[in-house]
Amino acid sequence: MLGIGEYAGITGLSVKALRHYDEKGVLVPAEVDERSSYRRYADAQVRAGVVISALRSAGVPLPEVAAATRAGTAAEALQAHRERVLAEREQEDRAFEAAEVALRALAVPVEVAERTMPAQPYVGQVLTIALDEADGPGDDEANEIFGALATRVHAAGLGPTGRFWTALRAGEPGSAELVCCWPTSAEAEGDLADLAAILPARTELVATWRPRDGEELPEGTLHPAIVALFDAAGDRGLRLDGVEVRQTVLGEGPEDVAVEVSLTVAG
Repeated sequence: MLGIGEYAGITGLSVKALRHYDEKGVLVPAEVDERSSYRRYADAQVRAGVVISALRSAGVPLPEVAAATRAGTAAEALQAHRERVLAEREQEDRAFEAAEVALRALAVPVEVAERTMPAQPYVGQVLTIALDEADGPGDDEANEIFGALATRVHAAGLGPTGRFWTALRAGEPGSAELVCCWPTSAEAEGDLADLAAILPARTELVATWRPRDGEELPEGTLHPAIVALFDAAGDRGLRLDGVEVRQTVLGEGPEDVAVEVSLTVAG
């Protein structure tokens, strides 16, 4: 028989850990003195102690260690834990890479200015976004809407007269609206009447983000132009709650791309 201190020295488990493992039923000593509660371990328990020490040193959770010790499946438990750890490391690596990409994008200088714009008729189709859902409308869905809407605008002889834009605005409680918009030469009628509206004459606060070295944004990251817009609004003492934010893509090709974000500050 081995006293708890001797057993601890042989197996590499601390006395404190052995007491805890006894309480949890992971490694129960062969004998416990009724008066002193002193624990003693059988020689045959050395193997179990060494196995438990190895698994715990590798970070295997205690419930899995207990199950593996009882079933004699220590190697399988270690392999399962290893696979889980490697998967978590891959996920962490992706998160670090995404964070680096986001920080590089946020470091690109953003041009912020005010401009005066005339009234602009347009047609817009609304996509409703549930705020409690992780996945909103994707680029493919929006592109499909823009393509179909452009075809209808062209068929009606109304253009489009410029670049498309998206507008993000408040919707019903718990939701937001993403509006896919095309500018038109006049207010649409007929089968486009339900989608027609006019963006009033206004003064806009505009932020333009132009990547310098191919910077991109990871999915789920707020665009740097919008961040800059909030910075500028804060500097000007503006309140943005409930304000419609409009976004469009500028440029003539993949090497000449900029994102412009605007909001109305005066009408």
